[in-house]
Amino acid sequence: MIDATAPSASTLQPAHHGASEVAVRRALPADGPARCALMARVAMETDLSLSVRRDPDVDALYRLQSPDWESWVVDADGAVEGMGTALVRDGYLNGARTRIGYLGDLRFSPKAEGRLLLDRFYGPVLRSASARFGCDYFLTAVIASNTRALRALTARTRRADRCGRPRYTLLREFDIRSIHLVLPLPPRLPRLSGVRRGAGVRVRAAIADDVPAIARCLDDDARRRPFGYVLDEGALRRRLASWPGLSASSFHVAEDGAGRIVGCLARWDAAPVKRTAVVAYRGAMRRVRRAHDAVARLLGRPTLPAPGGEFRYQYLTHVAVPSDDPATLRALLRAAYAGARADGCHFMSAFAPESDPLAPAYRGYVATNLRAHLYLVTLPEVPLPALGPDARPAFEMALV
Repeated sequence: MIDATAPSASTLQPAHHGASEVAVRRALPADGPARCALMARVAMETDLSLSVRRDPDVDALYRLQSPDWESWVVDADGAVEGMGTALVRDGYLNGARTRIGYLGDLRFSPKAEGRLLLDRFYGPVLRSASARFGCDYFLTAVIASNTRALRALTARTRRADRCGRPRYTLLREFDIRSIHLVLPLPPRLPRLSGVRRGAGVRVRAAIADDVPAIARCLDDDARRRPFGYVLDEGALRRRLASWPGLSASSFHVAEDGAGRIVGCLARWDAAPVKRTAVVAYRGAMRRVRRAHDAVARLLGRPTLPAPGGEFRYQYLTHVAVPSDDPATLRALLRAAYAGARADGCHFMSAFAPESDPLAPAYRGYVATNLRAHLYLVTLPEVPLPALGPDARPAFEMALV
């Protein structure tokens, strides 16, 4: 474990930059509106430029997944010009229960850029969170096209080593997969060649009595994945009680011939705690929008939002197929597609890791993929865990 004497002060040593003073400190409740505003105005720059809206309560999303988190802000002359959060929850590593962290919502305004904040403060902030929550291993995701962030965070330089900057180890590339719902699902999807399992599964909407079996399915799947969530029945019931709009009926379950639940997923609309707005369509996304909207008007479906508008979508969350049978996931996706389309959504959002045996399940769906990298972040003195070359980390995209 990390040395418990690591710094834990609520404000780190201020840095002077010209006539201004910059301090990195723990976020206060009064910072909430400024943090929401910063998150909204620092857009994710890709062909589809997006802005994340977390008002009125920027911390609501954190409370859904753990009581153990801390947020920090960059205070430049009394204004919030940067932010980031470290969150820690129970997870599995090599089948054993341990503490797993996530680092997210890193944002810098133009006023905070160029001040070597990562060199000055990143190590102490992570050391503080590690000591406070007893956690050595943190995950984080970076959009592949965000080359500035990738260079700033992951490049190993002598300066970074001298400053004690955290180390980034690539675990897996993945796609943030948006499955478009404008078209009705065809009666038959392309056959999955060489896949015979799953042919006899039956998919249905879950009921309250299914919660114990769903929890077993989720926990069985999580135990075999590095950094999987601990989701026993108690943890699942707490989620059902606290996640807005999530209930047993949000789940689709796949049963085998004996009536055993062998796979599940839930559809969840995160709008009460997180919304995604369009800043601009660029490049290929302009053509995608034109094609989508032409078909949508013909079929009476929702068109994509104009810049400034928000998408309506559902996450595919709590996805578990312990057998790694793509035919089982395919059957679940079919039911989810019908449900999300009936709800008037633009798309469903899924975590699609590279080299996943479940990947054939998505064949035949119209989708847009945004490539991202999943990293393990550790302090320099923390040894890397032993992970096999085929280890497939767990990641819950709905909570980031």
